[in-house]
Amino acid sequence: MKSALPGTPLVWSPKGASDTLDASTAPAGAMTSLQNLIPDPTTKNLWQCRPAGISIANFTTGGFNTPTFISCWKVVGSRVYGMVSTARYPGHDEPFVYDLVAQAFVAITGVTALNTPVSPETTGAWTPPNLDLIGVDFTVAHPGFDGANGYFGVLNIANSSAPTWTSQNTTGTALVDPPSWVVNFNGRCFYLVNPPSGGQPAAYMSDPLNATQITNANQILTFYDNSPLTCAVGLPLNNQLGGVFQSLMVFKGVQNIYQVTGDYALQNLTINTLNVATGTFAPNTVVSTSKGLAFMAPDGLRVIDFNANVGDPIGNNGEGISTPFINALVPSRMCASYNVGVYRVQVQNGVAIGNPQQQWWYDTVRQLWSGPHTQAASLMAAYAGTFLVTIQGAGAIVFQSDPVQSSSSTFVENGTQMQGAFLTPMLPDTDQMSEVAMVETTVYMAMVSGNAVVCAALDQNSTVLDTVTLSTTVGATLWGAFKWGQALWQGLQSALYPQQLQWHYPLVFRRMGLSVTFPCAASFKIGRVHLRYEVLGYLQQPALGVTST
Repeated sequence: MKSALPGTPLVWSPKGASDTLDASTAPAGAMTSLQNLIPDPTTKNLWQCRPAGISIANFTTGGFNTPTFISCWKVVGSRVYGMVSTARYPGHDEPFVYDLVAQAFVAITGVTALNTPVSPETTGAWTPPNLDLIGVDFTVAHPGFDGANGYFGVLNIANSSAPTWTSQNTTGTALVDPPSWVVNFNGRCFYLVNPPSGGQPAAYMSDPLNATQITNANQILTFYDNSPLTCAVGLPLNNQLGGVFQSLMVFKGVQNIYQVTGDYALQNLTINTLNVATGTFAPNTVVSTSKGLAFMAPDGLRVIDFNANVGDPIGNNGEGISTPFINALVPSRMCASYNVGVYRVQVQNGVAIGNPQQQWWYDTVRQLWSGPHTQAASLMAAYAGTFLVTIQGAGAIVFQSDPVQSSSSTFVENGTQMQGAFLTPMLPDTDQMSEVAMVETTVYMAMVSGNAVVCAALDQNSTVLDTVTLSTTVGATLWGAFKWGQALWQGLQSALYPQQLQWHYPLVFRRMGLSVTFPCAASFKIGRVHLRYEVLGYLQQPALGVTST
C-alpha cells in the first residue's frame, strides 16, 4: 500500500531510560519514562511489565503489638533480622527474626523497655539504623540508643531457635558514644563513632568474633579530621599476585572514601584515601555488586571497582539517569539493593512535579536504566533470586518483589493496580528549521484483552496534539473451547505486532514526543516506534507565549 504522505521514516527503538530533554543528542533509543517496565528477556529493546510486590510477612499476624515501621534489617541465610517499632514498648523499636522458609517469626527473649532504642522518625533526614553479624551476635547500631538504654543492641543467635536480646557497651575499652554504624571486617565488629561534642570520629575494633570486647585501648582507627563518618562496607580487592584480599571502605560524608586493609593482630593495618574526593549521604545505597561497590554520590551512581578505583557517574549527560539523585530531597532516606544483575535505588525526586517517590533500576548486564517504578520502598534487601522490600505507608509488611516475570506474577501492588508509561523524549530534530507533518505512526505492542492503551502525541510543553486509544476484545484462548489448529494458543493478545495509531488529523510540530499509558499485565509488551513524517516548506512557528519585537 502506498504511503499517505511522502516523507522520511524514523525508527525509535527503546533502549533504556534517560534524563535527556532532546533525543537529537542522546543515545539512540533513550526514553524519558519506562514506568513499571523491565527488559523482555527474549528480545532486545522490547519491554514488559514489572511484577508487583507480594506480601509475604505481615507483622500484625506475628504476635507484635501494633507494628508500624521496620527501621533496619539484614538477610542471612533464610532469615531476616531487624528492628521494628511496636506499641508493646510505646515509642521504641524491638528486634525481630523472621524465617522465610518456615514463614514464621522466631520468638526473642530478654526484650524490655529499658534495653530497646527509641524509634526513629519515619520521614525526614535521619541516621539509618543498621546491623551486622559478628560470630553469633547481631550487633545493632541505632540512633535511639543514648547510653542510658545501652550503646548498641546485641541479638545473640547461638541458639537459633531461641535468640536473646541485650543492650550493652563494649568491655575493656568502652565506646565514648553510641555508634552510628557497625560492620564486620576480618571477624571483628567495627563501630563507627561520631562524638556529638565534636571530638574526632573513630572506628573502634572489637576482638575477633567477640563484638562486645575491645581488649586493647589502641584498637581504634581515626581518619585525619573531625568530619563525621557515614558508613563502612567491605570490598574484596584484586591481588597483583593473584586471588583477592579483603578491604573495608569507610565513607566520610561526601568528602572522601578511605580504604582499610590488614588486621590489628597482624600489625599491618593501613588506611589509604581513594582516587576521587567523593562519598555519600545515603548509607543504605552502598551495596556490593558484581562490578564492585555501588553507592549514590551527590552526582549520581558510582562504583568502586575491584582495584579500588572510583568510577565516573553512571548515566550522566543524558546517557542514563542521574538528575533524580542529584536533586534527591532527603538523601539519607535513599535505599538500594542489588541482585541478579540489577541495582535498584529509591529516591524522592526534588525536580519532578509533586516531588514523587521514584525507584530506578540499573541493569549492570545490559547497562541500561528503567523506571521510574512506582514502588516506594523504605528498605530493600536481596534474597535468593529476588528482592525483599518494605513499602512506605504500608506498615510493617515484608514484600517479595521479583525482578523478572513468572507464572505467579501479579500486577496489583499493595492494593493498587499498577500503571505503565512509555514516553519518548522530544524526538530527533530534522535540523531543517521547518515544521514537520506526520500522519503515520506504529508502535510494536502485544496487547491484552480489556486493557485500553492510550497513545498521545505531545509537544515541548506537554500539550496534547492528538490522542488515540487502542483496545482489543480478543481474549485468551481457553483449553477445550476450540479445535486444535484453528486458534492461536494464548489468544491474539500474545502476538507482538506494529499497532497503527490512527491520528485524527495530520500532526504539525517542530518538536514532538510520544506517550503510551496502559494497565500493567503479564502479556503486555511494547517496543519499537515507527513514524513517517514530511518536512514542510515553511519556517517553524513561534513557541506558545513567545513574542518578538
